[in-house]
Amino acid sequence: MEGRVFATALQRPLSEARTTLELAAPQPATQRVTQAIRHREPHIKAQVSLAAAGVISTAAAARLISLRGRRSLAAQKSRHQARVLVSSVLRNATALEEAPQKLAEEAIKAAVATVDKDDVPGKEVLDDEGCRVSYVSHQRDASSCQQVDEDGLPLVYSVTKLNEYWGRSPGELTGRWGDFLGFATPWIAKAFGAGVTGNLKNEEANLAREAVDAMQTLGPTFIKLGQVLSIRPDVLPPAAMKELSRLQDEIATFDSDTAREIIRKEYGCELDAVFSELSDEPVAAASLAQVYKGRLLDGTEVAVKVQRPNALPTISKDLYVMRKAAGVVTELVNNLTAQSTDFKALVETFGEGLYTELDFQNEALNQIKMSELIEQTPNCKGVIVPNVFMEHTTRRVLVSQWIDGTKLSELPAERIKAGIRDAQEVFLNQLLAWGFFHGDPHPGNLLYVNSGPDEGKLVLLDFGFVAQIPEEDRDNIVTAVIHLGTQNWDGLIDDLIALKFLAQDCNRTTVTPVIQRVLRQYLVGGGAAAMNFSALGQDLLTMTTEIPFSIPPYVSLLARSIVTLEGIALKGNPSYQLVGEAYPYVVRKLLERSGDGSAQLTMALRGLLLDANGRVQSVRLSALLQAAVGVAAAASDRQGFIDFDAVPSEGADSEQLVLFLLSPSGRSVKPLIVKELATTIDLVVRSATRSGFLQFKQALKPPLPFAPMPPLPPVPLITPRGLKLKAPEDLLDILEPKLGRDEEIYLQSNAQVFLGLLGIEVDPNKGLDLSVSPKRVMDVLGALASQKDDDVRNAVSQLLSQRRGRGLVTEWWGDVYNNLQEVWGKRLANV
Repeated sequence: MEGRVFATALQRPLSEARTTLELAAPQPATQRVTQAIRHREPHIKAQVSLAAAGVISTAAAARLISLRGRRSLAAQKSRHQARVLVSSVLRNATALEEAPQKLAEEAIKAAVATVDKDDVPGKEVLDDEGCRVSYVSHQRDASSCQQVDEDGLPLVYSVTKLNEYWGRSPGELTGRWGDFLGFATPWIAKAFGAGVTGNLKNEEANLAREAVDAMQTLGPTFIKLGQVLSIRPDVLPPAAMKELSRLQDEIATFDSDTAREIIRKEYGCELDAVFSELSDEPVAAASLAQVYKGRLLDGTEVAVKVQRPNALPTISKDLYVMRKAAGVVTELVNNLTAQSTDFKALVETFGEGLYTELDFQNEALNQIKMSELIEQTPNCKGVIVPNVFMEHTTRRVLVSQWIDGTKLSELPAERIKAGIRDAQEVFLNQLLAWGFFHGDPHPGNLLYVNSGPDEGKLVLLDFGFVAQIPEEDRDNIVTAVIHLGTQNWDGLIDDLIALKFLAQDCNRTTVTPVIQRVLRQYLVGGGAAAMNFSALGQDLLTMTTEIPFSIPPYVSLLARSIVTLEGIALKGNPSYQLVGEAYPYVVRKLLERSGDGSAQLTMALRGLLLDANGRVQSVRLSALLQAAVGVAAAASDRQGFIDFDAVPSEGADSEQLVLFLLSPSGRSVKPLIVKELATTIDLVVRSATRSGFLQFKQALKPPLPFAPMPPLPPVPLITPRGLKLKAPEDLLDILEPKLGRDEEIYLQSNAQVFLGLLGIEVDPNKGLDLSVSPKRVMDVLGALASQKDDDVRNAVSQLLSQRRGRGLVTEWWGDVYNNLQEVWGKRLANV
């Protein structure tokens, strides 16, 4: 809307471009720019670019300077400001092509001016001990959040306390903010100008190089930010990836004499009192620390991690800068989208994680806890965590087991694929089972062990940034996946509200169609161009231009881990799909929590398996049971990002599935499938006994061609009206009526998963193998006629005596028989 208002303020030389933009007004401003440029002749291109930049920049600037709440006066001032701004830029631009860049610079300056005026610290929730409540893992005791260093700088992240500290030295903050703007403003303006004039492709390498140079100059906080981007080959162009890789491999070291002095100060003694050897130079350098190889006095080889000097004051100032930058982004984004994300909150969450990484004792405790969780989980045996030597660990020095390894990302594709399976196992357990996950698994933190007893395993390093997700949020993540895959849009909206992506009072009538349009393409038959988390994330961002979609702070922690893991995996397998691979873990969590009595997860399980008529969807059940025993459908078997009907082409056999159902983990599935199992048993018994009875009669037929068939003796039948004698033929028709066409189809198709659980094989050419002896037929009829539990149980068990499913029927007999009695009772009622 504002784009149209301010476009009308442009003068006659820009009228053609203005018309172009107004015709496309419902779309985001950036899309209007692109479309206007693409659909105009070259001689008009510069005018369109200038007008589009003017619309965006003046809209942003005008909104920022407007008086909120006084709309008419604000509109007049905004229009006047737009005219002044465009005129000023036209006078100062040395060439028409420079106008977009100049206008972007003016818009940024206007946004900065507003943030400088309105800047206030974010609100934070504190617990009873005065410690910040957040998702970042703090393993230290509560008293640590009150600690300060020798200069009074808080050692534990707190926006309020940091503002109070630096408020005593405003000049230092102003200087750091100026340093940042000196790099950021011209770079953003240059990138914007290149984009709207169609030169972005040509400028990619220069822009990437300038950005990385700026990050290295600005220091550890911005290097850390660049490292997060450096593992996304599916998001960034090759030129940017090449430059960003420098932030992983070319981090400058600090002087080793300084490092040794830090160790002495932390230990309060000379180095030879702790180490018999310590390498002269670091063996690795990271944004916050560097690592030396050492040997303890007992001969144990260790890695000695030493924090960079002045890291704490530098990062605390940088986080102030990033909070202000987030304020600028919020102001600009609010003009161009419907997004309601609190970017300051995102920065504060990132900042708290980064600040917490500077406490190496907290990192050591995280490392110990993660090691214990991995050791307790059988499926995670392919991953190890180095041992920690707490007696030699301080806030700024961390000593742990030395591991000889190679970065997973540097291995051949096949090795990466194998390593990612182990990494994925640990990560998804962290997310869905433990609620305790590594927040920074970049390539340098995932190594392949080269030698020793753990050779061939994956080692996970660096636990400075670990986050915790409450069970409630984990449940909501699982139900969101289920509701999306089953296209239960109302349920998905509830999940997104619970996860704080959407406001409690959001307009569902407006929100639902947008979410359906964006997410449907990732489901079966949706046709999305790419099936990875990055592509999904980009499409989710498009929703922010239409609905008030927010990104909660904890999601930024989760996304950081997901994009890192998926980024490494994509190097080894370009078709890797993390969400598809995660289905066994989602199922495991779903069954575990529904089995524990969670009403939310029980409803989600029913919604996943049952159709509109309340019948179990057999193919979906088969896929779920395969996932439950840890077998995920390959990407080639799936028809979408989420495909609950994808059954692995090579999965677990029925014996494994039966064992799972009989285990404690299978208890939540039992109530849903017992009825279908009973239905299948009834169909099998009816088909088998009728076939066997015909064979029985054929065997009794006299050898003479015209001799009459001798009558069969009647069978006593217990009915609701008392004991009756019935001829076997009549009894067969009453208790085991002939299968109807729908029942035949069900038995030959939908019931196959239940037949498999009963151990009954289906020959694709011959159908079911249900041949039974005449004696067995009469035993079954007699048992059903007697209506005695033990007789019926024995007869059915004997019918299945050569089949693997006998154990399942035996274990679940009480529930199965109750369902069978209900069916047979209805048949007897009319006798």
